[in-house]
Amino acid sequence: MADINKPKKHRHKRHYTFMIISGDSDGSSGSFHVGHVAAQVLAFSIFAIFLFLICYVIHSAITLSSLKKYTVQQSAQIEELDTANKELIQKNSELENEVSQLSQALNQKVEAEAQTAAEEQQQYIPSLLPISGTASIENSYDDPNSTEIELQADGGEENADEEGAEGEDAEKTPVDTTGLDPILILTTEANSTIIASGSGTVTSVTADVKYGNSVTIDHGNGYITIYRNAGESLVHEGDSVAKGATLFVVGENNTKLGYQIKQDGVFVNPEEMVEING
Repeated sequence: MADINKPKKHRHKRHYTFMIISGDSDGSSGSFHVGHVAAQVLAFSIFAIFLFLICYVIHSAITLSSLKKYTVQQSAQIEELDTANKELIQKNSELENEVSQLSQALNQKVEAEAQTAAEEQQQYIPSLLPISGTASIENSYDDPNSTEIELQADGGEENADEEGAEGEDAEKTPVDTTGLDPILILTTEANSTIIASGSGTVTSVTADVKYGNSVTIDHGNGYITIYRNAGESLVHEGDSVAKGATLFVVGENNTKLGYQIKQDGVFVNPEEMVEING
């Protein structure tokens, strides 16, 4: 009952009046009223906007500072990369020069090796005249079934005339060269040497019924040379001989050499192979 008899308190509504005064000479002014709630909303809104602007400015400053630092870092990295790139370009240029020099050196080495190989192969070609001194040369044929040493290369034999003399006018009897082997007969002087016409391996040293002894050399490239002479052989079967190596020493009784060449198992004309000087 006591609470019912207490007087009630009445809340007064707050109002806010905003006046706008003109700066003109007439001094006119205007005003508008805002309620308490609206004023609070407006104040909070202005505060929020102000706070947002402050946060935005701070964020922008932080972002700008970060961007500046990032820009500085990127510039430093770009400078480092540019320096590294220049160094790589320099090294690449040096490497290209080295590669060029190595390539040139390799080409020269290959050419030198090829030339050396060609020269070495040339040593095995039986192209050297198998006499160290001067010699008369006769291109002839050898009959393996005959005891005669020589037949003329034109396939004929000289016959003596009726008086037994031989000369330029002597008639020649044609000879069938079928089954005959080409041979080069060289006659030299004492103290000369019979030499290997090319490098190779001595495959046989045997007696020869026509010339006394025979030395056969295999040159390893399809060529085989045969040296037939009455002297004592200075080489033995299995020996490796160089081009120009001495096979026989010529004395008074072995001035004649029968020289033959086989190519791939077939006798060929030695005169077409040897280098004859003088």
